[in-house]
Amino acid sequence: MKNTHQEPQTQHTLSVYFCGQEDCGPGHSFGPAMRPHYLLHVIYHGKGIYQCGGHTYHLKAGDAFLIRPMDSIYYRADNTDPWSYAWAGFDGSACKEILEQTIFSDTLIFTPETPAQQNNLLTRMTNLLATFSENNGNDLAIAGNLLLMLSSVQKKPSESRTDIATLYFQKASEYIKNNYAYPIQISDVARYVGIDRSYLYRIFMEHENISPKQYLLKHRLQMATQLLCSSTCTITEAALSCGFRDAPSFCNYFRQGTGYTPKEFRKTYSGIINA
Repeated sequence: MKNTHQEPQTQHTLSVYFCGQEDCGPGHSFGPAMRPHYLLHVIYHGKGIYQCGGHTYHLKAGDAFLIRPMDSIYYRADNTDPWSYAWAGFDGSACKEILEQTIFSDTLIFTPETPAQQNNLLTRMTNLLATFSENNGNDLAIAGNLLLMLSSVQKKPSESRTDIATLYFQKASEYIKNNYAYPIQISDVARYVGIDRSYLYRIFMEHENISPKQYLLKHRLQMATQLLCSSTCTITEAALSCGFRDAPSFCNYFRQGTGYTPKEFRKTYSGIINA
């Protein structure tokens, strides 16, 4: 049995506590027992049974099963074709909301409908194991890989109000809109959402076709245009109020974004916007 474990150093909205994999012997079992966190198993080979809540599930290669916190569970490898599986233990304040976007909102079992779906799940679990082992201490990168794996068992669009990526985009954009006036960095946004920067970048490119950095700059400039045309603040006050470090850098970004200097923009559009 191979098992990798780490204690999360910071409290994220989603934390992976440990990962592991095992080639079970015939009849190898665990339980009845309870876990204090979520535990997801993905079966690579063989078959076995999983029992929870009075139900018995017969599982095979490509299937996955979820153990919820404090559920009494039991699982056992088949006597003639014992399973090999990998697992990830996780928890955090966002887990319930995230899992609501997946198959696991309605069931503890995932059975892929196509070979491609099965391969996708197995590949992402393998990637999670590798990331966990190679990036010890990088909680955000690990959580990002767990989210990618959970997206493999996401509900169909007709079954889910909002997919996982959209949920995280909404949280990130809300954070930016509430904190643009402060000297925040994209790493702060990723940390707040609970994912790594590369996953955050992919989410923004998918939803807005611009990077998170460009989105933050765009919002700061939008707020600056409103401030310039609705108040008598100085250029420096407008710059500092919208998260720019000083007036010169603000003027440079403003001209690149609008084609005007802040003074020219105010002179041209103040009467129109206030009319």
